[in-house]
Amino acid sequence: MPKFSDLREAALSGRLDRFVCEVRGALVDIRAGDTVWGYLPELDVGLIAMGLAQRPRAGKKATVAVKIDRKRTRILAADPLAASTIRRWVPDLRHGSVDLELRPRAFSVIDSWVNERNERDLEALEPFSVKTWRDAAGSTRSLSLALHDIVAPIARLLRAQEFAVGVVTPIAKEPRFIARRMRDVVVLQVCRLSSSKGRAEISAAVGSLLETRWRLERETGDPNFRFTPWLACSSRPDAEMIAFLEDLGILASWPLRGGLVDLTERSKQYWYQHLGVR
Repeated sequence: MPKFSDLREAALSGRLDRFVCEVRGALVDIRAGDTVWGYLPELDVGLIAMGLAQRPRAGKKATVAVKIDRKRTRILAADPLAASTIRRWVPDLRHGSVDLELRPRAFSVIDSWVNERNERDLEALEPFSVKTWRDAAGSTRSLSLALHDIVAPIARLLRAQEFAVGVVTPIAKEPRFIARRMRDVVVLQVCRLSSSKGRAEISAAVGSLLETRWRLERETGDPNFRFTPWLACSSRPDAEMIAFLEDLGILASWPLRGGLVDLTERSKQYWYQHLGVR
């Protein structure tokens, strides 16, 4: 099975043209022109591609080629529909392909994600005057944002928990996020650590991050919003800096190999209590 990172890069650059499936399970009745959705279990990514089936090829191992819908696949590559959401509606997907015609509610969730979710995100993020993750990460000029080593995995994590993710524009040296789900608002800033302990970079980033939170609290004037500052570091800070961030109530994370994200212990506790597992 191809890696998510390779599929994503190929889809975003327009080089992904087609994929081939074995004709078995729910695909035994597939016909030319049927819509096929590509699901990737790796990293809990979920739906990453879609296209139209070509004429199946008969034989001992019959196959069908699927011609990629590049516009919609580009959307899904930059903003996949999380596997956790798909499993909620199609729990038997782990056993192989499924026919969405027999699951109209599941299909409506998928169709809404592709065709309507960006409008819903715009509405949710309207108080903050930011660009939606889909618009920013899916544009050719911002191609690197969808491939960003620090923010792309965090965006997937937040999207899996049904957050609308916004990108502060214009994008400076490193992107900044404002993500919202109902009353929860996450204010995220990237911090690349160049020194051995990261003290200088973290100290500077914390001031900017807390100022941003303060300004948002004043500008929105909505007492129902619960703002959570998040510092996304390029590597794990030392123990003293972690304690410093945790004592300030700032979530702190760093990327792991393979497109994963790790958080400090107190950040994990806050995540599970307030932001995650929905």
